[in-house]
Amino acid sequence: MMRFRSNPRLLTFCLAVAVIAAAVADPLVEFASNAGWFGHGLFTDRSNADVLPALAAGAGVLALFILRRARAILDGCALPRRCWTLLPAIFVVQLVVLFVMETCEQIVLCGGVLGPAVWLGGPIAASLAMHALSCVAFTWIFARCARGLAKTTLRVLHMIRAIATFAVAPGTIVRLQTVDCSPCKNVPLLCRIGERAPPWMLA
Repeated sequence: MMRFRSNPRLLTFCLAVAVIAAAVADPLVEFASNAGWFGHGLFTDRSNADVLPALAAGAGVLALFILRRARAILDGCALPRRCWTLLPAIFVVQLVVLFVMETCEQIVLCGGVLGPAVWLGGPIAASLAMHALSCVAFTWIFARCARGLAKTTLRVLHMIRAIATFAVAPGTIVRLQTVDCSPCKNVPLLCRIGERAPPWMLA
């Protein structure tokens, strides 16, 4: 919590990772439960309607973090050097996100909550282990890819700015002024065409 007080923007990163990690681990746990790997108990609501909206929300939050903190990421001051220190906070947020996802899905599709532990999608130990693994994996992935994503974001922003600047720049208007002259008027012109004329005395 002290880290969040010193840098509240870390909460955006933790929320993005937590939402994506929960959205990826949840269908995996439910697939294992529905396949009977954990026995024949009622562990899931047999629906994954909440996965895609959660993934979209997580990707949006991550994109917002990269857009707002791209320069700080490249400078090395947006994320801690030891990102594993964020794992407890990310895991707690991930479980909260999972509870909200599954509870809302049950209420919308089933008209109510199916059970006190159905939101986990499986036995408590197996579900927590899978979500913990997902938390570690996505924290490591996004921490490693943050600089590359920041560079790409800044490059795209520079391209958009250059295109916008070129589009609104005033165009150069070339005006050609022509002298009004009659096309039938003979204008004497001194020139040398053909051979030399005879001297004036001989002519």
